[in-house]
Amino acid sequence: MIPSPIRVVIAEDDALVSEMVQRQLERLGYAIVGEAYDGYTAIAVVTETRPDVVILDIEMPGLNGLEVAEELHVSCPTPVVILTAYETQELVNQATAAGVGAYLLKPPQPRDLDRAITIAMARFADIMQLRAMNAELQRLNADLESSNADLEAYAHVVAHDLKDPLSAILGFAEVVQEEHTQLPAEKLTEYLGIIVTKSRKAVSIINGLLLLAEVQHLQHDIKSLQMQQIVKEALERLAWQIAEREAEITYPEEWPEVRGHPQLVEEVWANYISNALKYGGTRPRIALGYDADVITREGNRYYRFWVQDSGPGVPTQLHEILFEPFVRADSGHMRSNGHGLGLNIVRRIVEKLGGAVGVESQAGSGSRFWFTLPTTET
Repeated sequence: MIPSPIRVVIAEDDALVSEMVQRQLERLGYAIVGEAYDGYTAIAVVTETRPDVVILDIEMPGLNGLEVAEELHVSCPTPVVILTAYETQELVNQATAAGVGAYLLKPPQPRDLDRAITIAMARFADIMQLRAMNAELQRLNADLESSNADLEAYAHVVAHDLKDPLSAILGFAEVVQEEHTQLPAEKLTEYLGIIVTKSRKAVSIINGLLLLAEVQHLQHDIKSLQMQQIVKEALERLAWQIAEREAEITYPEEWPEVRGHPQLVEEVWANYISNALKYGGTRPRIALGYDADVITREGNRYYRFWVQDSGPGVPTQLHEILFEPFVRADSGHMRSNGHGLGLNIVRRIVEKLGGAVGVESQAGSGSRFWFTLPTTET
């Protein structure tokens, strides 16, 4: 199989020099895919044609060769050879800083031109490899920082959040053990009820920690979701809480098609609905829904789903921290016995699935907690 010729763009404001370089390259087997006579046009031509290498004159109208090289290094990384009528150490330093792979004195000789292109492409490959390695290192550092923060947060939960229910369980269990023969039946029932309630809270905290750890390392299977069924299952999980609070819940009969992980998206709905039940006041009125308009972000399309409650609302100063780990919504407007993991789990799940989360609320006007998921459209 015959290899494809190396594709070159020439940016040179001197037509005679440009024609000479073009003839030399064509004799050497290179393919000229574009020409430019000023800096701005050079950037446009390179961006459009995506050549294997670009040859830039050091002095051009608009932007000079080094300025073009700097811009391409950021917006359209491409191996660069600079043509110059003079050579100084300052020029060499500037060219290196701009990401230039090689430079040639005018008029270039065919052998020197061929060698400069080879050097520029080799240096460019090294730069791209180094850039990829740096990006991977940054990602690993970010993951490490996140893991360290999670470990610190887990330790906080074990040391503080679990201490309250476990201390209560131990205290009332000791009373029952030591005084069960003297305790009135109603007191015994009361203490056992407290033990059961606190045990459930401890189990809930532990389950939250396990889910949070699972989400962090999850290799999830993204698929098209049956949102109607997912919402139904989330409501069935919370049936006893809904009945206990005498809540009124409304939701659409049909839902848009999005992609995600069924079990994890069910966790998101269950968490939002559970919070709406806690904060919705007496006989809360809760609406589940979605925005009909598709959101476009960075070339991707999303639907936004939400849970609207009729409670006192979330003060504006809490909006930014509600989704952080181990933050309780506890103010003059909102009080909960939650353990502070729920909304952080929601954020981690949704971000893993490519979406985002947020809240819209003002004190005294209810809250709308939302999340986005990518559509099934490609």
